[in-house]
Amino acid sequence: MSLIEKIQVNTNYTRSINLERDADSVAVVKAYIPTTRALDTLVRIGDTITKNVTNMPRAWTLMGPYGSGKSSFAVFLSHLLGSADDVATDAAQNVLEKCGEQVIDQFWDGEGQPLEHCRVFLTGSPESLSKRLIVALLEGATAFFSRGQRQFPLVLEQIRLLASQDIVTATQIIDVVSQLQEAIAVEHGYGLLIVIDELGKFLEYEARHPEANDIYLLQALAEHAYQGCEHENGAILSIFVLLHQSFEQYARGLGRTQQNEWAKVQGRFEVIPFLESAEQTLRIVGKAIEQPKKLPKNIAVQADQLAVMLADTNALPSALNKSSASQLFQQCYPLHPVSALLLPLLCQKIAQNERTLFNYLGSHEAFGFQDSLNRLEQLGDWIYPWEIYDYFISNQPAAVVDHLTHRRWAEVVTALERLGDDNADAMKILKTVGLLNLIGAQAGLKASKDILAVCLQDSLAVEAALDILQKRAVLQLRKYNNEYRVWQGSDFDLEARLQEERGKLGVFSLAERLSKQHGDMPIVARKFSIQKGSMQYFTTAFIDAGSLGKLGESASTPRIVFYLAEDRQDEDTFTKRVVANASPLDVLVNYPHAATLRDAVADVLALEAVQNKSQELHSDPVAQREFRDYYQLALKAEEAQVYLLLEQPQRSHWFWQQKPLPIASKQAFQSTLSDVLGKLYCYMPEIKNELINRDKPSSQAAAGRNRLLEMMLFNSDQEYLGIEKFPPEKAMYLALLHATGVHQQNEQGKWAFRSPLSGSSLHRTWAAIEEFLDSTDQQARAFSDLNNELTRTPYGLKQGVLPVLYLAAYLVHQDELALYEEGRYVPTLSKEVLERFVKTPELFKVQLFRVEGIRASIFKQYVTALFSDGKERTVVQAIKPLATFVGGLNEYTQRTSDLSEQAKAFRNAFHLAKSPEQLLFEGIPQALGFDTCLDQQSKFDGYVDTLKDTLSALKHAYSKMLEQQQGFLAQALRLKPDATISEMRRVTGRYLGLDAYTVDTDGLKAFINRLTNTEKDDNDWFISILMFIGKKSPEKWLDGDKAQADMRLNEYSRRMLDLEALRIHDQKRQNSQDEFDVILLKSIKKGGKERQQPVAISKMQREATDELKSRLNNQLSGADKELQLAVLAELVDDFLCDYQTTDISKQNVIVQRPVLRLKR
Repeated sequence: MSLIEKIQVNTNYTRSINLERDADSVAVVKAYIPTTRALDTLVRIGDTITKNVTNMPRAWTLMGPYGSGKSSFAVFLSHLLGSADDVATDAAQNVLEKCGEQVIDQFWDGEGQPLEHCRVFLTGSPESLSKRLIVALLEGATAFFSRGQRQFPLVLEQIRLLASQDIVTATQIIDVVSQLQEAIAVEHGYGLLIVIDELGKFLEYEARHPEANDIYLLQALAEHAYQGCEHENGAILSIFVLLHQSFEQYARGLGRTQQNEWAKVQGRFEVIPFLESAEQTLRIVGKAIEQPKKLPKNIAVQADQLAVMLADTNALPSALNKSSASQLFQQCYPLHPVSALLLPLLCQKIAQNERTLFNYLGSHEAFGFQDSLNRLEQLGDWIYPWEIYDYFISNQPAAVVDHLTHRRWAEVVTALERLGDDNADAMKILKTVGLLNLIGAQAGLKASKDILAVCLQDSLAVEAALDILQKRAVLQLRKYNNEYRVWQGSDFDLEARLQEERGKLGVFSLAERLSKQHGDMPIVARKFSIQKGSMQYFTTAFIDAGSLGKLGESASTPRIVFYLAEDRQDEDTFTKRVVANASPLDVLVNYPHAATLRDAVADVLALEAVQNKSQELHSDPVAQREFRDYYQLALKAEEAQVYLLLEQPQRSHWFWQQKPLPIASKQAFQSTLSDVLGKLYCYMPEIKNELINRDKPSSQAAAGRNRLLEMMLFNSDQEYLGIEKFPPEKAMYLALLHATGVHQQNEQGKWAFRSPLSGSSLHRTWAAIEEFLDSTDQQARAFSDLNNELTRTPYGLKQGVLPVLYLAAYLVHQDELALYEEGRYVPTLSKEVLERFVKTPELFKVQLFRVEGIRASIFKQYVTALFSDGKERTVVQAIKPLATFVGGLNEYTQRTSDLSEQAKAFRNAFHLAKSPEQLLFEGIPQALGFDTCLDQQSKFDGYVDTLKDTLSALKHAYSKMLEQQQGFLAQALRLKPDATISEMRRVTGRYLGLDAYTVDTDGLKAFINRLTNTEKDDNDWFISILMFIGKKSPEKWLDGDKAQADMRLNEYSRRMLDLEALRIHDQKRQNSQDEFDVILLKSIKKGGKERQQPVAISKMQREATDELKSRLNNQLSGADKELQLAVLAELVDDFLCDYQTTDISKQNVIVQRPVLRLKR
């Protein structure tokens, strides 16, 4: 069973007090514990309430940090001054009565009744104090006069009237306060009590809106309260304001004169520092913890022992003795006495005082009080100091703002990292020492051996842990004062360096820094974005009086321009120069708190300078950790200040197109942004698809868009473009094309692309696209021109949807539009062209063509000649088949010179054409030899026939070349030139086996194999031979390739004749059993007859020739190689002449240089 079932915490202590909410809470009053500070304050103000004396201070400032109990005191005080029949007032009187008669007597009249006041409460908010005070006066006065049989005075109507006005002056408020005091006195009230909690929020508003003059209202109220009442029984005015810091701290963004004025107003209020002692705080903690009625005796024994030890070591607060300390420790159980003494001091050091302390008591977070109760198993177990460390390091690290405190935190964390987690007791003691070091030596409350000995259950474990920590140099014992200290491993003074670098910063450009760090901060208009189906936002810019030039930079998108005003002169500049010269796309913001923002930014810049300039920082781990934490806090502080620009827009003054924007809240801010964009982008279509409706679609969305474009191009006649199921492209189609009516069924029930429906939100955008297309009738224009128009006001389209809309418009007007890519006419929009268009739209242009005048008449005859269906055609429709025809010609036809001059000129006209119109009426006629000025019908005679002849020549140029090559091949095979391919294939059988007589595997041998191939059909066989002799497909031949093919064919033909002769001679020797070589001798002499002779040389003959070869070699060896070759050539030629003349065909011939050798 855990302690959480036996010990609870009174929730009245663990929640923060709100003055207005808790003004009538009896529980809060009963739970209140008047501390010494509270009682001293009550005594101090008691005389001012009971004595109606003029010229006495009755305006008070309760000043203290967050969580110091100011609001709780104000609630208690207000109930002390309530009515006799109020239960909460009776409870307050009972609480105070226990504190002594001297105090309670000041808050009773002569008959023992409370000094009833009319009580007015208000809590600070970012609005005018005067307006809020009038409302609070009305509420407080109404409540006062509603009690009993009291009459409502006329002043209530005056207050109600002022509450309904937009502007209330300080004079008017003082006047009604005076009248209200008189009315209160008539009803036997003692006075008027005004309590303003969190006055700082009103002061912050005043600093941003100095025209409100609320600071002078505070001065007037304080002076009025000081004067008291003229009549002895008059109702006096008492004012209490609650602040965390002095008045002038809230005026840091104002000029020096104004800061001085605020300081003077502060002087009208008596300041009461509100910060309780540790002993008083502990008493409240003891009251907050609800224990069993009777604790086990061992707890009291331990509390007594620990109280004695702490008293002997002088570790107790001065107000506590051994007995009272023991009693207090028992009330604070299960907090260990050392933990109890540490907590208040720790909360003062690093957090929000009592608020943080009571947050701890109510916390279920790791190592929070409630979590510890859940883990403790029995009465007698304690919450030791190391658990307090774990709670604060886990849940409160960012709260540390004091430099020295932060350094000590860093030292403890670094020491723990060095120690590691192999010894749990050592870690616990180290954490305890760290906490004690952190709060600083409080007399005897320090990390001495006596105090540390009781911070674990086993004192021997403490000694062992201390021994480990000292050996590892994690702790040091300062013998002169018997105190253990966490090793201070850093001599780097970060605070001094920071102040030094801040001093060097001088006057830096705040606008430039914010533009660099936060200039890419988009501000989304949520309502407008939802309406239009895409993210719509403002970009941001920061300027100040020194960077007004940026205001003149042309903005293509809406911006929110923050003007950083640091004094009144800056605000005058904003009104006179910024508002008057801004772009219509700019929403202007006068931010009057730039001085506070500058301070936050200066810290970041100074820390960055410290990091860059301090080499020793990089070798100091403790200093590095301290720097990192400090730097992160500084960045967060900067971000928090920037965050306020948008989170609290009412702190600034907003303008658009020289008119103020009424922005009183964040909700109104968002609504205003959407209204502004709605006016700027009044023609923006609604496209409810986030995949495509953005400037940079994701890779997945881009792929879906590409598929949609392909479907648009090829499936425009199908419902849903033939897209099945529901891929991303279908969602895009439905949002952009189907919902808008761009793709719909026509009157015949066929699906096609059309102009959007008249009621479609796309109607205005489509009209802009068609206006753009109309503007291209004189000169082609790039789509990028249209991009700039459609992405800006008043359309505001996203880049992602533009390719889809452009293609849709092109398909609607494709019969009148010509498309160009890098100046070259594209007759057919293919998938590949479409992909290039999406990637580089700036390379594409369009032009609209409409034929009028004399050209229309000639064009009609032109169409009649080219088309036989009788339908009308546009220029684009007429040129497309011609362009398709020319574009479809193979490479040979596109590049050969073996054409008529007209055909070549016609072909070139297409390649050089700048537009379809220029091609039809200038390029083609000029190429065909006709006058380019076709302004008379007679000049058109013969034109169509010439055009047809030219088209026919181009169409049959390739087939004509094939016929020519077929004839050449027939001749090579010793057939007539007009032989068919089938006839040629029949005679190729004689070449079977001929490839065995050559070793030219890549040339002649391969050619013979193709000739003798019987597996392919006639056409493939023929093309295969042409590809071989031309080295490429005949469709890609150039004229040079054709000449080379002819030469190779002739060469192969001659060499096949030689091989045939060789084979014939070889076949004559087939009956011989001897091994022999066959050699073909061939002689071609200029002017003479070609001579050749196959020779067979047997083994026996070869032996007989060796001696003769040797003699010949000896004879020739004295000459050079060229001379040897010449002798042999003459010898062979003479011999063959003589041999063939004498018809000695069977004589063996010996040669030195064989042409071909075949062994059997």
